[in-house]
Amino acid sequence: MNILKKIFLVSFISLSSASFTEVSLSGNVALTTDYVWRGMTQNDGDPSISGGFDLEDDSGFYLGVWAANVSGGTSSLELDGYLGYSGSFNDDSGYDFGFIAYTYPDNATLDFEELYLTIDFYGVYVTYANGIDTATNYGEVGYSVDAGPGAFSISYGDYENVGKNYLVGYEYPVGDFTLGFYYSDFNSDSGPSGDQDGGFFSISY
Repeated sequence: MNILKKIFLVSFISLSSASFTEVSLSGNVALTTDYVWRGMTQNDGDPSISGGFDLEDDSGFYLGVWAANVSGGTSSLELDGYLGYSGSFNDDSGYDFGFIAYTYPDNATLDFEELYLTIDFYGVYVTYANGIDTATNYGEVGYSVDAGPGAFSISYGDYENVGKNYLVGYEYPVGDFTLGFYYSDFNSDSGPSGDQDGGFFSISY
């Protein structure tokens, strides 16, 4: 059975057996000058459009799907499915943990899954993604702070046996839209030939 079908089968059973007070459905769409993930371009430096849907209950349980066009000769579409649970310790700290499946419909050999956990505290967050089976582990720490009408953020990530990345960004809300300006730097563990860096821009709704 396809991993996304498994996700939604488990989610349907969970929704059917639990008592929720309020469930909300939301959507998102974004256009970026480059799809950069963990410091690495997923679209050969070309623009990418992405979007998804999330179903969330006020208890903290959520599930969703997200897709984006990718390129590089091995796949043209990334389709992710995820489910998890988030909550707060107090007004300034919280947590989020769950499962995500990264799938590539036209090249299933690229598919992989992760279990993730994020803890945030006064704008600082720590994320750890545990790769399932042969997938690689990833850790990230970052900080976000309000700056004028928008928010400034910085992060550092370590993708085990792949490379390390740095990201600096500024996000600015305009009505229902968010404009994002970012600079990313990736240092490959395999040597300078795999390094990547550059700026990119996004507009999301």
